[in-house]
Amino acid sequence: MSLSATQLNFELRDLYLQKLSKIYTTIRTHAVDSQLKNLHGPFLIEVQPEYLEASKKIMFVGMETHGWRKCDLGEDLMISYQKVMECHREFMSQEKPINSPFWWFMRDLNAVYQQSDLRKTVLWTNLSKIDVGKSRPTGQLFNNTMAGFIDLLVEEIDLLKPAIVVIMTSSPNYRWHLGEHLGLTTGLARREELMPRLLYRWTADKLPTNTFQICHPNSLRFRKGGFKQNAEVIIGKIRELAI
Repeated sequence: MSLSATQLNFELRDLYLQKLSKIYTTIRTHAVDSQLKNLHGPFLIEVQPEYLEASKKIMFVGMETHGWRKCDLGEDLMISYQKVMECHREFMSQEKPINSPFWWFMRDLNAVYQQSDLRKTVLWTNLSKIDVGKSRPTGQLFNNTMAGFIDLLVEEIDLLKPAIVVIMTSSPNYRWHLGEHLGLTTGLARREELMPRLLYRWTADKLPTNTFQICHPNSLRFRKGGFKQNAEVIIGKIRELAI
């Protein structure tokens, strides 16, 4: 029997509470004082009923947030979870469209399959669940948190069962961690380049069949043809290949 959105969100809550303690311990161990002062997150998600009703369930995976709720490592885990989710709901309930290439791409791929509210239909998560000063964590903090974050992403995917996963970066900053923790370096996964520097397809036991990786949508603006033309080509190829 399929779970309802409410049931899935309870499952997500239990997953996050199980993982948060270890995540916070890793952060305390490897973050320097300047990072702790500017730490935001963790970025956690929840499911809307519209996602379960979508003709194609899509999960978009970004890099990291550009600012989020201030992370308080000393807070009770349940209180921390509740406050983070309040932050997520406030952001996702905004009526004004978000004017950025990242959201343009999500809007345009979503529109291929369904016309309902983008922020209710799709799932949006990140490779790194935290940011430091609105930027990617660096140093030992980054290197030691990414294994846990990619493991958590795999568990989110397993629970929420998206039909299509789109990893929205090909940045070398994340390349090693993705390869290492998804099985590319051990030969348990494969990444095929479908369009040079634009679109890749992953084959891995940990990922759905329709798992794609693209360059960050912002970079499409600076390639020949601009955002619209490049995005249309990528989206057309995903639509052609997604089972």
